[in-house]
Amino acid sequence: MIAPMEKLIACGPKSRVHELLGELQRIGVVQIDALRTEELPEYAYSPEEEDAAKRWQRVVQGAEHALALLGSAPEATRPFEGGLAAAESELEPLVHRADVLTREAEKLREEIELIDLYQQPVETLAEMAQGLDQSRWLAVLPFLLEKESELELAAEALTEALEERYVLAHKPLEDRVAALVVVLQEDLEAARGALSRKGIGELRLTGPFAGLPLGEARVRMRERAKLAPEELENVHSALTRLRKEAEAPLRSLWTRAMDEAARLRALLDIAAGRFGFALFGWIPARLKGKVEEALAAHKEHVVYTLEPADEHHEADRVPVTLDNGPMVKPFQMLIEFLNIPKYGTWDPTWVVAVFFPFWFGMIVGDLGYALLFMLIARLLSGLVKQKKPLVIEFFGIHMKPPVVKDLVFVLNAMIFWTVVWGFIYGEFFGNFLEHLGVFYVPGHNEGLIPIAIPRADTAATATMMILIAIAFGVFQVFHGLGVRAWLSLRHGHMKHFWEATGYLGGLVGLIVFAYTFLTGASGGGYNLVMYAGFAVFLLGIVMSRVVLMIAELPTQGGHILSYIRIYAVGVAGAIMANLATDLGFSLAEKLGIFGVLIGLVVGLLTHLTILALTMMGHILQPIRLVWVEFFTKFGFYEESGRPYRPFKSVRNDAGTAS
Repeated sequence: MIAPMEKLIACGPKSRVHELLGELQRIGVVQIDALRTEELPEYAYSPEEEDAAKRWQRVVQGAEHALALLGSAPEATRPFEGGLAAAESELEPLVHRADVLTREAEKLREEIELIDLYQQPVETLAEMAQGLDQSRWLAVLPFLLEKESELELAAEALTEALEERYVLAHKPLEDRVAALVVVLQEDLEAARGALSRKGIGELRLTGPFAGLPLGEARVRMRERAKLAPEELENVHSALTRLRKEAEAPLRSLWTRAMDEAARLRALLDIAAGRFGFALFGWIPARLKGKVEEALAAHKEHVVYTLEPADEHHEADRVPVTLDNGPMVKPFQMLIEFLNIPKYGTWDPTWVVAVFFPFWFGMIVGDLGYALLFMLIARLLSGLVKQKKPLVIEFFGIHMKPPVVKDLVFVLNAMIFWTVVWGFIYGEFFGNFLEHLGVFYVPGHNEGLIPIAIPRADTAATATMMILIAIAFGVFQVFHGLGVRAWLSLRHGHMKHFWEATGYLGGLVGLIVFAYTFLTGASGGGYNLVMYAGFAVFLLGIVMSRVVLMIAELPTQGGHILSYIRIYAVGVAGAIMANLATDLGFSLAEKLGIFGVLIGLVVGLLTHLTILALTMMGHILQPIRLVWVEFFTKFGFYEESGRPYRPFKSVRNDAGTAS
């Protein structure tokens, strides 16, 4: 449900504003909105406050920068207890040491990479040059080629520019060709230009080897190839020691600075005169007791009022927070990343919580696959217990432990219904247990547990399963339109009310017409219901003045039929699973004892391949029915709410993040 909200207005002497903001930040339940009135101007920083805001922000940035250099991340902890100057003094040497060590490590890594890349070519080129690059009269141009055929281009260019006044030598390497040209000093620039016009560039070393003759570069690289890795290891050890030493102080400084900077920013949302201030905010009604308790300590100086938010006239301004029970709350993440409902409308989270895992289980419906999902859930539960995030770099996924905890809950609900439907369908990696006589189809074979719905037998079960899927569609579409009509009537939006009511009537007419057409049923009762439905539809067009409803009605009917995908996707997966298992048993029958092992391996690999290829569809198809077919019926995407963002300490945020 959407939590009822109340608005808070507090006034008091300007000298108490910092104290009050500190108290509100501590309880962390008030969302402060900017208050702009004709009577009071917006709060203006004093020179001291403006300076403090900038300096605390620099402390935040410095702590984040140092933690990033040390391979760590900001995390709320016990705040630093000193003042601003003390915080800056504590931070400066830590940032400096992290910067120096990180720059040194980067410099050494670049040097090692340069040696790995060029040591072999430099050794070869130095041997070929024989010190001629240090001659007073001769110059050496070293270069690397991808293939020997490019030497002809180099020779042609040099001959054209210098005639015979050059020597070109080369030697093949593992994947390249090392070559050099020896020319007179006065011909150096002409040789460079000739090679450049053919796309051949001179080998120029960088870093500590820049400008060295080839012989000296060779000696230097040999020395550094031995020393640089040791030096880098020492720097890494120093960084590790610094991380252990500095991580806690940096996080403590970051926590304090974040809270101080947030309080100073909050001042700009307050209206204030020369002596007084006024503050405006929102709180969930169920939490107003915490606000009253906090403000009671300031009752001699601060006056305040609390009153319910008006969903009819203030809905656009009121922030929204969802307040659901523990069985529904984890599913909020499947709502909030799309859109948050507007205040005064309707929270559909419970619909997602009920139908998404149920339909997922109905689609997958395999006990073997449920076991695989259980392994995934167990792995994720381990991350939650260790308070570690879920990181999948390939997909750019980074989930905090509270989000992973909700994900595990949702996954467990999906697993539960997969197990339930797995027993109903009698499926364990397809028909594996049916082959072993555990499950059986009554009237066809024998076994221990009868299969209630053998869905892979499409001739026997397709009609029933399709009708069940369509029944879900009828319920969802009618439910969504009913919610639309209710919300519209509640808020006095009669156009939308008649539009939703008209569609409800039109769909009733379409459903009765389809039933009588397909079954041949006849009778005055059917005709009466059908004509009454179409009459309501026409009334809805007239009252809403939306003529396009005529063209849209078949689309609404199509949304009902769209729920057939619950059966279609599921039965397709079941048939593929049966084929994978049949393949394994076929190998076992033909190859004897070795065939059993081969059949198990091949069958399992085939199942895993099928699951990998189809799992995204198994997840998206049921949630799509909620997001598209259902949500669009009551206008979920037409109006967005404001997320509730309470003013709180980062320590509160760390404890409640989701």
